[in-house]
Amino acid sequence: MNTIKTELTNFSTSVIESVHQIDRNAWNECANFKNNSSNIGNPFLSHEFFCCLEDSGSVSEKTGWISQHILLYCDNLVVGILPNFLKNHSWGEYIFDQVFAQAWENAGGQYYPKLLSAVPFSPVPGERFLIKAGYDKKQITGLLLKALENLMQIYKVSSSHINFITKEQIKNIPKDNYWLERQNIQFHWKNENYQDFEHFLSKLSSSKRKVIKRERKEIFNSSINLEIIRSEEIKGEHAKLFNKFYLSTIEKKWGGAYLNEKFWHLLLENLKKRIVFIFAKENNDYFAGAINLFDSNTIYGRNWGSLKQVKFLHFEACYYQAIDFAISNKLKNVEAGAQGIHKIQRGYMPAKTYSIHKFSNENLSNAIENYIKAEKLQINNEINILKQKSPFKTLND
Repeated sequence: MNTIKTELTNFSTSVIESVHQIDRNAWNECANFKNNSSNIGNPFLSHEFFCCLEDSGSVSEKTGWISQHILLYCDNLVVGILPNFLKNHSWGEYIFDQVFAQAWENAGGQYYPKLLSAVPFSPVPGERFLIKAGYDKKQITGLLLKALENLMQIYKVSSSHINFITKEQIKNIPKDNYWLERQNIQFHWKNENYQDFEHFLSKLSSSKRKVIKRERKEIFNSSINLEIIRSEEIKGEHAKLFNKFYLSTIEKKWGGAYLNEKFWHLLLENLKKRIVFIFAKENNDYFAGAINLFDSNTIYGRNWGSLKQVKFLHFEACYYQAIDFAISNKLKNVEAGAQGIHKIQRGYMPAKTYSIHKFSNENLSNAIENYIKAEKLQINNEINILKQKSPFKTLND
């Protein structure tokens, strides 16, 4: 444990190699997470979620995710946490840096291992510096970053990355601590106090409204039935069922799954109050499903799987049902995961996401800084173009 003395008090840091080495309540207090009916706190930042990843073996040395979580203590009380991993690859991150790795290795450098602060396999924006209420956010952020930079030196890594961090948390980084900021695009739906789905549709242009109605009608008039299963309705059998759909789709698209059946069982056992399943069945046979997690503000669409292709079913199960849920439960946002320009026509508008990066080698850092500057211009131009494709009414409609 390293000790950092300040004029006010003594701070110390430690690095743990398992989330089980910290008390659940201590972690969740820093994450501002409550696993009860209040739905307070992002479920992806909870102690429960990280335990599910670790206990299922999805996060382990074997899979290339070695836990190196940084804890900050104030007089022996945990007041700050930075979830963190030592990695020898870039899979499962959704912020792509393989081009950096290849360029550096072509120049004779060694890009891996690296450090990554993120929620594994989850492109969900949120806080990465988990700070206990009542403590100075800028001070705690600075101390956690100092500990992270010390860890970079200990492991002699090429770089450290903090993915899907909020813009607000980036502002808390001390100005004398320079990290490169990278931007990307996701597509999020915003609840403008809609009373129901029809109210939302009324805000769209006539042509886009007709498309959505046609897509939904085709599903509703078919032999397919949708079931919404949440909270106490969720049983262990749903984990096995969903895993079958998930594996079917993942193996067709990517050839290998990050998550296993044990993960889904653990997730349902530990976070069922925060889960919504959308299952599709035909002739009483289930063949497809989507899983969502939610908090008091947002429903997060995470994974989808289907044993067969059905036109418009993906849109209904993953996008429209999530909007219905958000409106019914007065949630402000729907975040439907990474990528997907097709989401715009369904009311999901472009939103910036952020990551920050630090590189040990000055030449590598300078080269990537130039790359990121050009990338930011491209991102801004792309967002401006995408906004022109908005399905919402204009003054001329």
